[in-house]
Amino acid sequence: MNEKLNITGPADLLAAVPHLLGTTPAESFVIITAQGGTLGVTLRVDAPEHAEPGGYAQTLTSYAARDEEATASYVVVYTDEHPDGYPYAAHVAALVNELAVARMPVRNVWLVTSTHWSEFGTDETRPLEEITDSQANAALTYFGSAPDVDVYNPSLLGTWAQRVEAPESTAAETDAACEAWAALLEGEGTPDQQSARYLAAALQNTFIRDFMFRETITAHNGSFGDVMLGKFTDRPDWDRIDRAEAMAFELMKAVPAGQRAPMMALMGWLQWLKGNGTQADRYFKHALNDVSDFRLAVLLRELIGRGYVADVAKDAAKSYRRRII
Repeated sequence: MNEKLNITGPADLLAAVPHLLGTTPAESFVIITAQGGTLGVTLRVDAPEHAEPGGYAQTLTSYAARDEEATASYVVVYTDEHPDGYPYAAHVAALVNELAVARMPVRNVWLVTSTHWSEFGTDETRPLEEITDSQANAALTYFGSAPDVDVYNPSLLGTWAQRVEAPESTAAETDAACEAWAALLEGEGTPDQQSARYLAAALQNTFIRDFMFRETITAHNGSFGDVMLGKFTDRPDWDRIDRAEAMAFELMKAVPAGQRAPMMALMGWLQWLKGNGTQADRYFKHALNDVSDFRLAVLLRELIGRGYVADVAKDAAKSYRRRII
């Protein structure tokens, strides 16, 4: 979604967080980077528990600093620990200091629990209904965002589909699969059963799959490694990428469990390019549940775990982002 989103106060911004992440955080620190009136990358990290404040703050700041365009930030602490005090106060103070040093000064810090929310460090609490009933939450829901809805339910996809056979790794097969994939992305509607099974079969071949992934992106220098890391020569066609994600889900319906991992890896990778690391990781987990040793999902999860942000998500001129007014 690239529609402009009106943010009129903290409840609106807090309402956007689950939509940006794809899930409502729990026992987490969330950093949202910003540049002027534009939201940047949204990062979620587990609450520190026993981690030393300074080291924890430096780690989170190093993640946020990968958004090289950021000039400010917001911090949200999601926890039910120490409900009568200021949870992780030392960690919050250290993080605010580190982000300021990194030239991303914190505009606001908020605390969100399972019963209320507040400005961090104050005793005045506010009801969660202010967040759920906010204009931003209504707008995001209207545009189709549904946080906490699982991205994959095998039982809903059925068990009737027969396995497909991957084509051979020839130039002719690769060209044909890429042409068919491009035609689907440039067309309308959903693929028929035969086309869906053909493309799903092509994605089973790792060599052909890599070329199909690259075909999804309209602006690249030809290097598969650069494409996978989001190093694009220009702003990609995000509408095409949105359609690719939707079509990958359609292809999953044409094959049985055990052959859906490539499509879920594609969907996860596209979410990561958009800056949605948490949602991407959910797709990769599902891919590994489908095929336990699916190498691409393992590698991409490692990138997310190290806090690596796709290059395109860090570039204001190229990224997929929402604007606030």
